[in-house]
Amino acid sequence: MLDRETRKPVGADLIIPVAAGAYAIYYVLSVWNFPWQAQMSGIILAALMLLLVGIYLVRVVIGLRRERYTLGFGDFFGAPSSRASRAIFVALIVGYILAVPYLGFTITTFVFLATSVLVAGARPVGRAVLTAGLAALGGWIFFIVLLNTRFPQGPFEQAMGAIF
Repeated sequence: MLDRETRKPVGADLIIPVAAGAYAIYYVLSVWNFPWQAQMSGIILAALMLLLVGIYLVRVVIGLRRERYTLGFGDFFGAPSSRASRAIFVALIVGYILAVPYLGFTITTFVFLATSVLVAGARPVGRAVLTAGLAALGGWIFFIVLLNTRFPQGPFEQAMGAIF
């Protein structure tokens, strides 16, 4: 029996297998009304995925019963000193997703990049803002102007569309 500090935390290691198993089930349910070939390939692939996930979960359960593992996440979330900035970064990602339909690709990308770089500790502020501005403009030129990608249109894209 290992003491609590020496047991391996496997909680983070379970994220991908559990997600893969859930996706396999979802895939089978999503092709249920498709032609039989799609159903069969979906069922075979899902069964293989679920078999592998099952084998891994059995291994984890055996390790838990032998007290070699814990369900903890270990350093998955990073050092305690960096967790606040990581949480802010996740909030910025969610904010980006929520704001991009209203502010458009370019402005939202600029705000996201500038804030992210500042949260990461980049200084001076002017350099961070300049870098974010150039990256957002580069994204606008490449994706919207050159490739004509249908990203969300905001005030910047509408103004540029009116000018050009």
